[in-house]
Amino acid sequence: MLPLTLCSFLLAIATIAFATLTPQDYGAPAHLQDHPQHYFLRGRCPKQPWDGRHIVALPTSHQLGFENYTVAPTTPPLNFRPIQVANGNYALCGEGDNDDHDRAPILVSLKSTTGTRTASMAVIYISKPARRHHFKANADACPEGYECVADQWMFDSAGDDLVHSNFRFAGYTGTWEPFKDAGAEGWHVYWKGNAGVYTPIDLDLVPTEET
Repeated sequence: MLPLTLCSFLLAIATIAFATLTPQDYGAPAHLQDHPQHYFLRGRCPKQPWDGRHIVALPTSHQLGFENYTVAPTTPPLNFRPIQVANGNYALCGEGDNDDHDRAPILVSLKSTTGTRTASMAVIYISKPARRHHFKANADACPEGYECVADQWMFDSAGDDLVHSNFRFAGYTGTWEPFKDAGAEGWHVYWKGNAGVYTPIDLDLVPTEET
């Protein structure tokens, strides 16, 4: 018979090996990792007029962009809470997502159904069950002529300032560009994949000062 101390040692090794080969979450749904705080989107484009300006929902289209500089007082930024989803990308839940038991605001990419690789952004409401499981936007909540994609956002790791740079749409390679097609209200911001880009900009996720 092996000494008790040797048996204990071998049992400990076997336990570690079994834990390594058998993940605790085996057979369980993928975890959705909530980010600890809210963020807003801010333009980063030195020498361009949108540098340092935050993204808002423009009044008529409700799509996201930069508002006209003459608007006073300035519209507050939209705040989002990033949640990592099963595909490794992120969904961005809008502020107040805990206020409604049935629905939640979420940032979506509005992909045109005509085949052009140009997408805008909007906040729509989705049902809570869909939000919990896969973040797919409901078809009837999406504007006509668009496909709403809620789980394809990406950004770089944050530095000491907690800012996540290079916010982007993961659906296809592209670049952000403001476009003056919102009249006096301002500029919609588009993710362009195969169209000419004349004034490319970057968007960053900037932490909101929590109170």
